[in-house]
Amino acid sequence: LFLQKTFKEVTMKELVAASGLSKGAFYHYFESKEQLFREILDFFFDRILEYDFNSLPQDSLYSFYHTYTDQLNTLRFSFFAGNEDEKEDFINMNFFALMFDAFKMFPEFRTRMEVYHEKEMQAWKKMIGIAREKGEVSSPLSDEQIAQIFMFTSDGLTMNLTMEKNTADLDRRLISLWDNFYLTIKA
Repeated sequence: LFLQKTFKEVTMKELVAASGLSKGAFYHYFESKEQLFREILDFFFDRILEYDFNSLPQDSLYSFYHTYTDQLNTLRFSFFAGNEDEKEDFINMNFFALMFDAFKMFPEFRTRMEVYHEKEMQAWKKMIGIAREKGEVSSPLSDEQIAQIFMFTSDGLTMNLTMEKNTADLDRRLISLWDNFYLTIKA
C-alpha cells in the first residue's frame, strides 16, 4: 500500500484490511501507521542496505559488477515483486517519496543510508584498486572517480527509469552502460 500511495494517503483502515487481521489483532502488533512504517523500513534496510560487499568476487572488476548487479536485481525482485519472473515496474515514484518521508520521520535512516553509501564507495574503490594492480584497468581517473561513475550511473538510471515508469529492464540497461564504461577503462 505504501508503494501504491504515499505514506500520508494510506489509511489505518486500508492497512488493517490488507493485513487480513482483525482491527484488534492489527493493533496488537502495531500501535500506529508510523510504527508499521518503521518496521517496514527496518525490514528494507536489513534486507537491501545491509548488503555484504565482501561476498562479491575479487578476481576482476568485470565479475565484481556483474555479480553485484545480479545479486541486487534478485534482492529487488524478492523485496518488491516477490517473483523474479514478474518483469513489472517494481520501483515507482512512491518508493522515493517513502524514502524521503523516512528521512524526515526517522533521521537515523538517513544516517543508515549514508553509512551504506560509504560502504559501497569503499567496496568499489577497493575493487578498482585491485583491478589497477592486476593491470585490468588503466585510466587517468582516480579510483574514487571511477567508483562514483559506477555508483551514480546506477542511481541516475534508476531515477530516470522510474520517471519513465520503465524499471523492469533496469538490470539489462545498467549492465549495458557499465560494460561500455568498463571497455573505456580496460587496459
